[in-house]
Amino acid sequence: MPAPDQDVSISGGSAVSSESAPASTAPAPAINGPAPPGGPRTTPPPARPAKGSGGGSAVLIATYDWPPYVEHNLPHGGYVARVIRAALASVGLEARFEFMPWARGMSLLRDGKVTAVAPAYRTVDREIECDLSAPFPGGPLALFGLTPNALRWSDLRDLAGLRIGVVRGYAHTQAFDAAAFLSKEPANDELANLRKLLARRIDAMAADRNVVHFLLRRYLPAQAASLAEFDPILGERDLHVCFSRARPDHAALREAFDRGLATIRASGLLDELHREMRRLTEVQPAGR
Repeated sequence: MPAPDQDVSISGGSAVSSESAPASTAPAPAINGPAPPGGPRTTPPPARPAKGSGGGSAVLIATYDWPPYVEHNLPHGGYVARVIRAALASVGLEARFEFMPWARGMSLLRDGKVTAVAPAYRTVDREIECDLSAPFPGGPLALFGLTPNALRWSDLRDLAGLRIGVVRGYAHTQAFDAAAFLSKEPANDELANLRKLLARRIDAMAADRNVVHFLLRRYLPAQAASLAEFDPILGERDLHVCFSRARPDHAALREAFDRGLATIRASGLLDELHREMRRLTEVQPAGR
């Protein structure tokens, strides 16, 4: 999904619009894409902490719409927001989320004006700017094609000659992203690639399975049977919270989050939230 025109702050499960950010002149890269160019910056003075609902400080996290993982329209912000909120709450911290374009979130992160950006994939570039949290479940990254044309492949060179839709700025797998021999056609989001695929303007698209199934269910339910996955998938991708290395407290906050994540994993809550997220991608029986 494209980033919304307005930032939306979510705290404690409610969403309220905040002051709109200046419009970007270019499409915003996705939150799981490779790090923008440029090395680490000089550490600025710590940003003033956000105020929590109880009057204390809150961990300010920049995110954006990427359903079914996170979206300002989903209950409590969706799976990612619920995982982060629960993990931090278990160590006595409060999370506050602001929805914004990825580029703006990363700019604020580099300046230490937000505590973290989430969700993020782990990449070599991402590790430069992020103190990455322990992983939590994401989903399978796959290639999708029209049902008669979905291929079984064993080497990426088997895909040479196909027009493969990708989202501008996304990371996939190291091997896929490094494969210069593949013809990759960028679009602004997964929905745009789905429409291009259905119109036969591309031969395949690379995307998270859960995202594709959710978008088909929400926008194109009559077309769901028209798509099939290539075999095998590109890989499984975990999600991370990207804590700002520009903030002197990044290591302590990342360690606290990791402890909280371990707690909700051990309790079974993490798996429960992941199952709930996946149910959003399922086709419901008629009449429901």
